[in-house]
Amino acid sequence: MPKPKFRVERFDKASHDREAFSCGVAGIDRWFKEIITDQIKTNRLRVWCAVDTEERVVGFYGLSAHSVEAETAPDLSRRRERHPIPAVYLAALATDLTVQSQGLGRALMADALAKALKVSETIGTAAVILDVFEDDRFEARMTFYTKLGFRPLNPTDDPKRLFLPMRDVATVYNAQ
Repeated sequence: MPKPKFRVERFDKASHDREAFSCGVAGIDRWFKEIITDQIKTNRLRVWCAVDTEERVVGFYGLSAHSVEAETAPDLSRRRERHPIPAVYLAALATDLTVQSQGLGRALMADALAKALKVSETIGTAAVILDVFEDDRFEARMTFYTKLGFRPLNPTDDPKRLFLPMRDVATVYNAQ
């Protein structure tokens, strides 16, 4: 049986060297290298890394708790809903330039959706929400997420904020 090309594990500052990682987006690279540690320490974020056979970080994603106001999410809210809608927020998902277009993004998304589903079974969440980073590869990112079933949370106000209802997460996750 061939050895897997990578494994996904929870981020550990001591064992995951982020310095060489580059997804090609300076803001995301900077966030991953300089900011996530503080967000993790203050329990605002959890990050998982894809590590290759040489122990090099080749991808990552981050998840956190989130909520949206019912009036800002017409396709997610129920009739007459007044309270914030609980969700899992996909803060980022990125792969190193050296491994892009090799299926790692889809594998990381499947792992993230599996974790979101598990959280939903424990505390109840209605959806996975994400914001699509806007740059010259914006359309490719939108295509990636919409092919997985994500759709705009509020198409008229913010078409870059997408959601996948939790009832659809298991279907998407199992298809990966």
